[in-house]
Amino acid sequence: MRKLVLTTLASTALLASAPAFAQDADTQEPLALEERESPFSDMAERMRDPENQRQMALMLRTMSEVLLDMPLAPLMNSLGEIAGEDAPKVDPDATLRSVAPQADRVPEAIEKNLPRALDTMGSMADAFEQMMPALEQMAERLKDAAPQAD
Repeated sequence: MRKLVLTTLASTALLASAPAFAQDADTQEPLALEERESPFSDMAERMRDPENQRQMALMLRTMSEVLLDMPLAPLMNSLGEIAGEDAPKVDPDATLRSVAPQADRVPEAIEKNLPRALDTMGSMADAFEQMMPALEQMAERLKDAAPQAD
């Protein structure tokens, strides 16, 4: 049960933060790939920006603190409904912090480790952009080599 709850909470936090990198820093408008000459390098630059990293780390730390104090009973009931099973009985006052006291370390770990993870993701975005011409050539060759459906 603890693994399920931790996984769900981590996924929620990451999905909630994803739009921060999908917006243009100046206009806060969503980016369209076709509007950018180099969407990956732009994203990589934002991921490696120390101020963006600091803001993201603080935001995710705050979100994780809030998630640790959310009541678990409603979440477990919802997960039980989704699974089509009876939810395990959970104390209505139980929170993730009370069920898994070691989870108290998660917010600090997020704040400490997120900048390094964003640096890595930025490097991966740069590498992917460098690979794009080769990937496009490979796609063209595959399109030419694959049998055409009638």
